[in-house]
Amino acid sequence: MQIKKLLVNSQLERLDNRLLLSYVTSFSHAQLIINDDYSLSNDQLTKYNLLMQRVLNGEPLAYILGTKEFYSRKFQVNSHTLIPRPETELLVDEVISKAKKNAKILDLGTGSGCIAITCKLERPGLNVTAVDNYAETLLVAKSNANSLNADVNFVQSNWFEEVNQTFDIIVSNPPYIEVNDEHLDKLQFEPKHALTDFSDGLSAIKQIIYESCKYLNNNGWLMFEHGYNQAENIRQMFYNCDFTNIETIQDYANLDRITLGQFIIKD
Repeated sequence: MQIKKLLVNSQLERLDNRLLLSYVTSFSHAQLIINDDYSLSNDQLTKYNLLMQRVLNGEPLAYILGTKEFYSRKFQVNSHTLIPRPETELLVDEVISKAKKNAKILDLGTGSGCIAITCKLERPGLNVTAVDNYAETLLVAKSNANSLNADVNFVQSNWFEEVNQTFDIIVSNPPYIEVNDEHLDKLQFEPKHALTDFSDGLSAIKQIIYESCKYLNNNGWLMFEHGYNQAENIRQMFYNCDFTNIETIQDYANLDRITLGQFIIKD
């Protein structure tokens, strides 16, 4: 079957279909358009149909392809890592905006490494450390750093347990979905520990906020991605720990998604 027919008649969303066809044919997106009269071989068509069915059954295309684009770069992903989301790019924007030239950055719960690696590549002068509690996850993050030539320091640690220095910015996209949230069922292929804290969705955030003061330099920033209905609670936690310049930023859907605060040491 010709590419142009598959582009029109597929059951997949348009972008997913193009990505899948590129994967099966090894054509770039531009080559798909130029060669739209190309007919897939029997093996290619069989592979396409099998992979399409996996997507229709709910398996994330990113896991099938083994990559996901983030900040215009391809990151390796697998079942040990959360799939990077577009709204997380806003968190990177905040780090880049707030970081001074040679700032020290700590990414807690790095997953694929997309936040830490992107910060380093966008601002090469930054000193970036990335932490994750799972060895299998860190293998993916380290592989991404190597592939993208990003000099990031990786540490296996349960949040701050193995961290022994202070930072100018601490950033985290922690597990923030409530354990009983109905949306978890739709995310069954992703690592559950990266999605939920198996509680109210705020326990990891609370722990990080309350412990962060020992790991932040004066005038340092702490920033989170979080659920759309959690901003008020998180702001209150920041207030309780004497953070200032507390701000919540909305995502592309105009939902509260990022909250940050500054830690100023009092004389």
